[in-house]
Amino acid sequence: MSLNKSLDGDERPRKGLYLDFYGFSEMPFTITPDPGFLFLSRTHQSVIEKLLYGINNRSGFLLLTGEVGTGKTTVCRTILDRLGDKAETVYIINPSLSGVEILAAILDDLGVEFSLGASKKDLMDRLNEFFLGSDRSKPVVVIIDDAQTMPIEALEDLRLLSNLETDKEKLLQMVLVGQPELLATISKPELRQLHQRIAISCTLDYLKEEEIPGYIERRLFVAGNKGQVRFTRASVDRIFKASSGTPRLINRICDYSLIAAYLGNDHTIHERYVIQALSEIGSPDTDATKVLAGKPYYHAVLAFLVMTLVILAFFLGSWVSQNKEEPAVAPVAKIGSVSQHPPEVAVTKSAAVKASDEVARATAILPAPELKNPVSGSAVKEMGTKTESILGSFTVLIASHRLADKVLHEASRYRASGVDSHWVKVDLGEDGIWYRHFAGRFNSRAEARQLIMDSGLATARILEAPWAISVGEGTSPEEIGSIADMLKSNGYDCYVQKIKKGVYRLLVGAFVTKEGAEKAALEITLPGVVPEIVLR
Repeated sequence: MSLNKSLDGDERPRKGLYLDFYGFSEMPFTITPDPGFLFLSRTHQSVIEKLLYGINNRSGFLLLTGEVGTGKTTVCRTILDRLGDKAETVYIINPSLSGVEILAAILDDLGVEFSLGASKKDLMDRLNEFFLGSDRSKPVVVIIDDAQTMPIEALEDLRLLSNLETDKEKLLQMVLVGQPELLATISKPELRQLHQRIAISCTLDYLKEEEIPGYIERRLFVAGNKGQVRFTRASVDRIFKASSGTPRLINRICDYSLIAAYLGNDHTIHERYVIQALSEIGSPDTDATKVLAGKPYYHAVLAFLVMTLVILAFFLGSWVSQNKEEPAVAPVAKIGSVSQHPPEVAVTKSAAVKASDEVARATAILPAPELKNPVSGSAVKEMGTKTESILGSFTVLIASHRLADKVLHEASRYRASGVDSHWVKVDLGEDGIWYRHFAGRFNSRAEARQLIMDSGLATARILEAPWAISVGEGTSPEEIGSIADMLKSNGYDCYVQKIKKGVYRLLVGAFVTKEGAEKAALEITLPGVVPEIVLR
């Protein structure tokens, strides 16, 4: 029986029946941001601790970014709960306002009266009077959610609030929360003064594969589970592959899986129920194909289209080979199905082949990232000429972008889909600033080409980029984790490379020439970090 029929028709399991059947006190997998259901994964714990540290130390402006569905709003609600009556708090969830409207909203939430139609100066004066007359033992915290939708003018107005301070501390603690493009927005030249005032910047990541069982068990426990309901190991694995660790997607899949098991009169959530749930949730990219495939006439049409694509791919491959170019001719594949690789391990040919085997088995919800900005020739060049190839010097150049927000968004999607990709800012002189999005470190073009083919990176090309910037070494990835966090908080992307047993180093970028790496290294001016140009 179709779940949609059960959900939409007379047989829809009512909330009471659903809860009674499983013995729950409340629904375990709603998508509302309830702090009571918070699962403290490593990334959630780290973000909450950093933000509370910044608030309690009166640091001023704080920044939290994260992809859609990672739990940013839940973190906001959790921080508000933890602060309780120890702080004066303002929570703005509709940031698409002008600067004057946001100032008015802050004053309104703080209980400060102001005249209707007051000017920006009047509102600022009223806020300043509030601070002068209030008990400064409590921090005043303003959290603005979905801040990526704020107009630039409103963000600039917020900067003026940082001037409310004493000789020792900031009077107003401002937490900006939004999607990755928020970081790109405040990195624009016209907002450089605001960017410089960001005391702490942190990123909320996706859940790791090993955290998924704990996440599901936590939500079941809060809802009243005492062991009567359980998800099998296979079902949990399937949920991770389909969601890529996105909490919101996990909730949706689990909810549909519970309904499928309910209809099957089963308290054990087997993989077959998850598969049924995924088939009902569906993917916008495949719905039309499913409809056509159900009609005999269209089988021939689909077969013809597939054969046409194969023939085109063959001729394109021949042309590429004759012209000695390196763009990949790849089979059509969903990037969301590729296996994840540890950051410190290069993606080898054998690992890529293993990933391709998993492509056929995985069920992907996230659509493959669309490369709207394929690699251009100008984005590849750097100063100097290349010499003979160096071992481990090849990388897969996925794309190059003019805008930082493009590469941030794209890299986030690729990582969530299982490709260990990274980005770096490169100065190409007359061609300007570009943001290079790359993946892997390979000893030969053949190994790099294998990743391109297995991952479906049809517009990618192979780049010989042997140079990188080393920013730290340690005996384990965890030992250099604090340096990585500091770099990421200041707008740098980095990755861990294993040199030998017990020795790891933290790298930034992949550069064609040593001169290009040296130019980029000059911009890394962080306390305790001494950049060094190395061969990857």
